[in-house]
Amino acid sequence: PLSDVAEINPRNPNPIPSDSDTVSFVPMSAVEEESGRLDASQTRTWSEVRRGYTRFQENDVLLAKITPCMENGKFAIARKLHGGVGAGSTEFHVLRANPVRLIPEWLLHFMLQQSIRQAARAVMAGAVGQQRVPSHYLNELVVPVAPLAEQRSIVSTIETNFSQLDAAIGSLE
Repeated sequence: PLSDVAEINPRNPNPIPSDSDTVSFVPMSAVEEESGRLDASQTRTWSEVRRGYTRFQENDVLLAKITPCMENGKFAIARKLHGGVGAGSTEFHVLRANPVRLIPEWLLHFMLQQSIRQAARAVMAGAVGQQRVPSHYLNELVVPVAPLAEQRSIVSTIETNFSQLDAAIGSLE
């Protein structure tokens, strides 16, 4: 289960910044669809975001939990965060991979699969237009965990293929 290899929705980054520290602020609009990337250039002080926002740290995987953002694949790895810490939309689930068992890129590519998003869609709860993926779906989700070296190799191949695809699309345009 995912809960055996990643912390799901950890409360805070480690270490917790001081109130005057500047951190990245990541609204949902700063997360690209299906690319795994986000824009961490907006900043705020920790005192402004420590309450009322989802908090995360460098290398955490962010997943949109609300419709239609989840179905559109607004998932990303938190990278290039100011001070290594960020906060953002309350509509993110945060997955903090156990570095001994799982690399964030492996987890991101697994979660981005259409079949995983379709299964998440099937368990969404809430009012129409405001449905969300519940935490229990993530807790119970079975994730294949290859040895770390194999995870790195597979991720490298996936990312090489995506780079070639991006180049081919660029050439066509």
